[in-house]
Amino acid sequence: MKEPYMFLTALVPGSSNPKHKIDVFLQPVVAELEQLCEEGVVTYDISLKQNFHLRTALMWTISDFPTYAILSGWSTAGKLACPHCGKHTQAFRLENGNKMSWFDCHRRFLQVNHPYRNDKNEFRKNRQVIEGPPPSKNGEQTLREIEQLGLVKVNKLNVDDVNKRCGDHGWKKKSIFWDLPYWKTKLIRHNFDVMHIVKNVFENFFYTVMDVKGKTKDNVAAIRDLKLYCRKRKGVEDNERAYYTLDKNQKKAICQWVEKLRFLDGHVSNLGRCVDLTGCRLFGMKSHDCHVFMQRSMSIAFREMLPQQVWEALTKLSIFFKTLAATSITTKDMERIETEIPIILCKLETIFVPGIFNSMEHLPVHLPYEVKIAGPVQYRWMYPFERYLNQLKKDVKNKARVEGSVVNAYLLREASIFCSHYFETGVPTRNRKLPRDDDGGGDEQADANNDMLDIFSYPGRHYGRFLNRMMFDEEVHAAKLTYSLTKIRSSITSEHLNERMGDMDEQVLAVEVEKNFALWFQNYAHKIPINNKSISDLSKMPFKKVKLYSVYFVNGYKFHTEAHSLNKSTTNSGLCVSSQGGDYYGKVEEILEVEYPGYPIKTTVLFKCHWYDPTPNIGVKVHKQYNLVEINFKRKYNKFEPFVLAM
Repeated sequence: MKEPYMFLTALVPGSSNPKHKIDVFLQPVVAELEQLCEEGVVTYDISLKQNFHLRTALMWTISDFPTYAILSGWSTAGKLACPHCGKHTQAFRLENGNKMSWFDCHRRFLQVNHPYRNDKNEFRKNRQVIEGPPPSKNGEQTLREIEQLGLVKVNKLNVDDVNKRCGDHGWKKKSIFWDLPYWKTKLIRHNFDVMHIVKNVFENFFYTVMDVKGKTKDNVAAIRDLKLYCRKRKGVEDNERAYYTLDKNQKKAICQWVEKLRFLDGHVSNLGRCVDLTGCRLFGMKSHDCHVFMQRSMSIAFREMLPQQVWEALTKLSIFFKTLAATSITTKDMERIETEIPIILCKLETIFVPGIFNSMEHLPVHLPYEVKIAGPVQYRWMYPFERYLNQLKKDVKNKARVEGSVVNAYLLREASIFCSHYFETGVPTRNRKLPRDDDGGGDEQADANNDMLDIFSYPGRHYGRFLNRMMFDEEVHAAKLTYSLTKIRSSITSEHLNERMGDMDEQVLAVEVEKNFALWFQNYAHKIPINNKSISDLSKMPFKKVKLYSVYFVNGYKFHTEAHSLNKSTTNSGLCVSSQGGDYYGKVEEILEVEYPGYPIKTTVLFKCHWYDPTPNIGVKVHKQYNLVEINFKRKYNKFEPFVLAM
C-alpha cells in the first residue's frame, strides 16, 4: 500500500463530521464499485498489448474503531461494543467507575477443562464459567438480522425515526456497503485496526504500572470496584501503592533507561524526547513508538522491577502482539496464539483492577481469527493511511478553502505520477526514489559481474570520506582466513582436503584448517592451475593498505562503526552472526575495503568487530521460555577472529 496507488475517491466538505450519514457521500463510490463488479470496464494490458474486461471487488474496509461504527452500522460504544460478541457479550458497567468493563469476559474462550473456568476467587466472586465463546455469524445471517430489525439506509426518508424505533440491538443503520452483491459472502467486511489497539493496550497497562497521574486506571473508584466484584487481593489496598505499580525510584530508573535507549536508524523516533524526568513519565509517544515499545522494550524494562507473575503476564502479552504483527505467519502460529491470548487476558485479570479492561483490552482475543482469514496485519492496519492523511493535511495552503487545496494538490500529484511512468529510465522521479538504506545493487550489476566471486561483486555502498591505514600481519592472516573459509572451502570438496592434508578426524581437520588452510590454499593455487581468475587472485595475499569507512550499506541495511555512533541518538553498529556452534554478538569497530592484486582490481569489504563471549550462561544468557537474550558486555571473546564479510 504505497502512496502512488492510493486514490482519493471521496472528499466530505465542511468542518463537521457526518458520522453515520457518511453513506450519503459514499453513494457515487458504491455505484462505481457495483458497475466494476457487474459490468466491468475495458482496460488496456501493456504486456499483451491488447484490451481486456476488468472487474474489481471491494475486499474490506480499514479504519480505526470509532470509524468502524460509522462504516459498518454497528455501534462500537457501550455494552455491545464488540462486533464479534454482539448480543452475547458479558460486559457490564462498573458501579463506582461508571464505565463499561470487559473484566472476566475471557474465561469463556478457554478450553472446557481449563482450571480458570471453575475459579471462584481470582475473578468475579463465586462465579464459574460453563458457556463457550459466542457463536459467529456469516454475512447472510448478519444481513437477515438487520432486515428483520427493520433498519434502513441513511439515504431514506425519516431514517432517524425509523432506526430509533428498531431499539438498541447494537445496529444503528443498514450500511450502504450491503448494496454490493458480494458483500454478504465475505467472512470479514470491516477490519479491527491493530495499530490503535496496540497503542491503547500499551498505554493502559504501561501508565498503570508507571502510576502516571491522570493516566493510570488504578484509582480510588477502581479499588472500590475491585472489592465489590472480587475477593480481597493482597497488595491492593486503599491509599496504598499496588504491588504491580512502581515506586518513584523505579520509575526514575525506567525513565533514565529510556532516555539513553538507542534503536536502529529509521526503526523508531527518538524516545529520549518523550521522557519527563521530573514527573517520572513518558509523554507524546506516537502510535509507532507504542508499537515498538510494546513488542521490543516493555519486557526488558520491567524485568527487574515487577513481581515475577506480573512481569510474565505482560511479557506474554508483548510476545502475542509481536507474533501477531510478524511479516511471515503460519496458520499453526495463529492457532497457537488464538489459544494463548484468553489465558494471557485471564492472568492479567487476576492481577489488575477491573477498570483497566475496556473494549480495547478485549479485542485482541478476536485478532488471530481475523489474521487466519485476511492475512498479515501489515496490509490491514492504519499506518499507511495515517501517513497519507498527514500528507493531505500538509497540502492545505489556503485554510479558507481547505477542500479546494486538497483536491488541487491531489490532482497535480496524480498527474505527475502518471506522466512519470513514460519518462526514460535515467530520469529521477518520485516513484524512482531510492530507498532510505539503498545498497547500490541491482540486476544490471549482478549480470555484469556474473563471472566474479560473490565477495568481489556483492552489492554494497560506502558513505562519507575514507582514511588509509596499513593492516598488521595477524590482521592479514585473519582476513585471508575469513575469505577462504567462507567462500573457497565450499568450492573445494572435502575429498580434496583429506587428500592434501591427510586422512584426519573431523575435529582435527577443523583445527588444521583454521591454522593452515589459507597458506595451503595459496600453495595449492600456484601448483595446480585454476581456471577461475577470481579464485586465483583470491589465493594471493591482499594488499596491506586498506580504506576505512564509517558507514556502509548492504542488504538494505545501514551499518556504521561504534565510534561513529557515539554522539548519535541511533545505533547501527551491532552484529549477530549465527553458526552451528551458536550465535555470536559483537560491535563494528572498523569497516575495511580490502584490495586484491590482479586485473581488474578486486575489492571486498570487511567488518572488523570486537565479539562478546558466546559461552552459554556466562557470556550470553537466553531466557528459555521467552527467548530474551542477555549479553555480558564485560566478557570478551578470547580468540582473534575479528572479521566478517559485509554480505
